[in-house]
Amino acid sequence: MKVKNYIAGFVVISYLVLLGYLYLGIGQGTQYPAKPITIVIHSKPGSAIDYMARKVSEIARNYSDVPFVVENRSGTQGLVAMQHVLDKKPDGYTLLGVTKSFLSTVMVNKSKVKLDDFLFIANMVDDPEAIISNQDRGFSTVQDVIHNSKLDKKQVWIGPGTGGRDHLMALKSWEVLGINANWIDYKSGPQSILALLRDEAAIYVGNPSDIKGKSGLDVVSIASESRLSSLPDVPTFKEQGYDLYESMWRGFAFKKGVPDEATEYVTKILQEVVNDQEWKNYCNETYVFSNFEKHVEFTQRIEQEVEETNNYLNKAGLLAAYQAQSKIPLIYILLIIVGVTLTLLLAFNKFRFRRISYDQFIAGGLIIVSLFFYYQTTLFLTPENADVTNPALIPRIWIIVLLILSVILIVKSRNKIIETSHSKPGTVLIIIVLLILYLLSMQWVGYFFTTPIFILITMYLLMYRKPAFMTINAFGFVIFSYFIFNKLLHIDLPLGWLLI
Repeated sequence: MKVKNYIAGFVVISYLVLLGYLYLGIGQGTQYPAKPITIVIHSKPGSAIDYMARKVSEIARNYSDVPFVVENRSGTQGLVAMQHVLDKKPDGYTLLGVTKSFLSTVMVNKSKVKLDDFLFIANMVDDPEAIISNQDRGFSTVQDVIHNSKLDKKQVWIGPGTGGRDHLMALKSWEVLGINANWIDYKSGPQSILALLRDEAAIYVGNPSDIKGKSGLDVVSIASESRLSSLPDVPTFKEQGYDLYESMWRGFAFKKGVPDEATEYVTKILQEVVNDQEWKNYCNETYVFSNFEKHVEFTQRIEQEVEETNNYLNKAGLLAAYQAQSKIPLIYILLIIVGVTLTLLLAFNKFRFRRISYDQFIAGGLIIVSLFFYYQTTLFLTPENADVTNPALIPRIWIIVLLILSVILIVKSRNKIIETSHSKPGTVLIIIVLLILYLLSMQWVGYFFTTPIFILITMYLLMYRKPAFMTINAFGFVIFSYFIFNKLLHIDLPLGWLLI
């Protein structure tokens, strides 16, 4: 037997071992935990949830058999981190740092990520919402704010984001206090604070810790049951006669389906953390309440707050449909585009079908797809109160570029002699279809199963008939990808929703 056959056999065995490691946990140990537990955070280092997770990781070293490691995956207001956790096996080694802002994120973005996909195992802290003013305004009580709103019919409240927790707190405050005000989104907390320091608004909505290290600002009131021990002079809304409670909770969740031993172990460690004196010092330093809630209590709280969040998002006009209903069924639109495109293509070739080249068929197909998608962008809607870029902008740019390139291809291919070489246009089309199926099935079945199959079929279609080299290329490429992406770059290749 030739050396190449031994190599091919070794590659296949290595591939099978890799599958066993990824899907069956072979070589990872049987007793939980057998390796570090990763805490995935949706924001960049330095944020409140990041700082909390790193403090948990630091204190947990005193109680856990394995380290807790923080990993930041920012983007799309938390959806990137949530999807990353959902793409992992529910083996108890990937923990998601969760905040109350996720409720708004999931509802407003309407992505495939759902809150029901997660097992909320523990809440750690409550960070009370607060209304903060510039000292030059002279607001010392909530009544001062109400009185000013009657004098200033255009009283301005500011904060980071539209539809976020601070914005919803503003809406809730106006309702409870019986005032009318205007919300201005300053995009980020630091920008909002700078605007308040410049006295560009009456009230900034945020958290008490936002004033830390900044002079000239006063916390008028906090929306909690009791005063913060670190800010004993700041009254609550309740003390001033208003039933207004709102806080940003921060905790942890697993993807649903994790073993009971994992949830029990991590919950036990988190309980140890909140009982540690270092954790209590952290809560005092960051102006938050330590409020440990286990799975059942935490989940019930979230269910109640989902309804309230939905109510205020509706009031803010942020839950409107993002796509209008087409007046003409999409299938009819597609047929019209196909008919018009083919008619123009025939006219361009003087109604001689045989003169239509392979390049023109490809370009015509791209034009049909582009026009069909362009029509769908005309159905995109943007909530009136949302300060966002029209979602149709980027797709239309790419569609227009594709249309221009397709037209250029058609013009250049006019009178082109149709090649009669050994290459078969049908083979190219088959590979394109296979590529589309490969990309679609990868999310369901996983990269590690679909990739070698796709490579083997493609090589066969391209008339490559050497089994040993085909095997080495197909399965060796998958092994190589794993070490480059998963181990070196820390980019997890999809394992497949049906298999994890």
